[in-house]
Amino acid sequence: MGSSKVPLSFVEDLLSKVDIVDVVSHYLNLKQVGRNFTALCPFHPEKTPSFVVSPEKQIFKCFGCGVGGNAITFVEKYEGLSFYEAVKRVAEIAGVELPTEFKGDREAKVGEDGLKAAKFFNSYLREVLDYLNSRGITEETANRFLLGYAPRGYLSKLSISKESLKALGLISPSGKEFFSQRLIIPIFNHSGSVVAFAGRLLGEGAPKYINSPESETFKKSSVLYGFYQSKEEVLKKREVIVVEGYFDVISLYQIGIKRAVAPMGTSLTESHARFLKRYSQKPILMFDGDSAGIKATIRSAGIFFKLGCEPLVVQLPPEEDPDSLSRSSPQLLTKLLKSPLPFIEWALRFISHCEGSKKLEFLKLLAQAVSQVETVNPILFKEYVSLLSAEFGIDEKWIKLHSPVYRRREEVKEELPIPYHEKVFLKALLEGNLKLPVEISPTVFVSERIGKLYTVITKGAVLEPTSLQIEYPEEAPLISELLLMEVSEEEVLGAICRVLAKELERRLKKVKGFNEKMKLKKLIFSLKRGDLGAVSQIQIN
Repeated sequence: MGSSKVPLSFVEDLLSKVDIVDVVSHYLNLKQVGRNFTALCPFHPEKTPSFVVSPEKQIFKCFGCGVGGNAITFVEKYEGLSFYEAVKRVAEIAGVELPTEFKGDREAKVGEDGLKAAKFFNSYLREVLDYLNSRGITEETANRFLLGYAPRGYLSKLSISKESLKALGLISPSGKEFFSQRLIIPIFNHSGSVVAFAGRLLGEGAPKYINSPESETFKKSSVLYGFYQSKEEVLKKREVIVVEGYFDVISLYQIGIKRAVAPMGTSLTESHARFLKRYSQKPILMFDGDSAGIKATIRSAGIFFKLGCEPLVVQLPPEEDPDSLSRSSPQLLTKLLKSPLPFIEWALRFISHCEGSKKLEFLKLLAQAVSQVETVNPILFKEYVSLLSAEFGIDEKWIKLHSPVYRRREEVKEELPIPYHEKVFLKALLEGNLKLPVEISPTVFVSERIGKLYTVITKGAVLEPTSLQIEYPEEAPLISELLLMEVSEEEVLGAICRVLAKELERRLKKVKGFNEKMKLKKLIFSLKRGDLGAVSQIQIN
């Protein structure tokens, strides 16, 4: 379901005031084709536009990857924002003022309290300045990232509600101070709100780092540390550097490299990669120079490959990471960044120098990464296989043997396609062009999704297509597709007949009287022949 925090009435009013063409034009170059506008889809690689924006219906739909929705949905997906943030962004673009009660939304309150807490910890920066200076971090850079220190007893000094303290992870489940006596690293989301914290131990002990647990406002799989601080530089250069940790980002920033981001204490996810691809078609992977860093580089490349994007790679010296090299040899690091290698070229060079079990281990990971290319670019996939075969004797069968992609194809049953007549039927229902003589059971539909939407609409829970997309965002692409379909009156009548015939067949199984059975059979026969006149004869409770 969609967000319950945002008043539906306000969202509907906002969508009625904005033009989706104006909103999408902030991000894409649209070209008018007939009544609609088209562009290359920003959510998947393509050479021929399949992304359509309809000013008449105020929706968008990509007929290549299936994504679709309204103006808010587009901004939410394109910028990687929460629903709440996307509503604010669309209102900003449209020049619509947010109502007072909306500004007081819980998500906004958590963001305000997060910034308040970060500033409080930053006021104790002097407690960790010696440590930061030992790592080459100046006070100016520390303030840019709002670094700080959590003194013992900070809960008694923070005027923040218990609800926000929990959401920000500042208290443990038992109600105790979670970050006491640690260096504090605030986590900004992509729009600049502080949504979580990381705490580093200053002395010996474990764990070295602790992080706020995930919450409604903080999802590790969608937040990249440092993006808020680097966004201006990333947009300017259309280049982004992906590193592994907080201090990798901060140390690079310190030496003037201000376009680095890091996953939030976890591996790079598809959500991260999809977000980064919008800002750079060739993101640079610069992970640690050890074995774990090499593995992370190959796995991350596979994620980008899946999205039709080959990353570049900077290979650091063994036992070095961006943080350490920023301090020991910033000139070397800058030089390496000037000449990153395409992933395949890097992989061929690196693995060719490996031996024994290490070589086999990396080759297996490489096969898994390369296999992701086949579905998005079969020609490039064959080219990569040829390169691997020439260098290492790898053929396509060996790649398939070590590829989870092919195993998933065999293990996972694909979703059944939605019958065309069911799409037409629901379209007519959505557009208010359908009055049914009987209640239809959702079980008569082949598609469970159509059955679910039919139930929601007919039970009166959600009536308007816009409201339906807001309340059921997972079905927004399907709803957009249905609204954009061009269907004839004959197709609509045929769809109604088929659905009604199935409903009567379902009821026939429960009828016992001979005369009633014969009546139903005649009606079913007429409906199957496409005789809509038979509908007027249906008088069944």
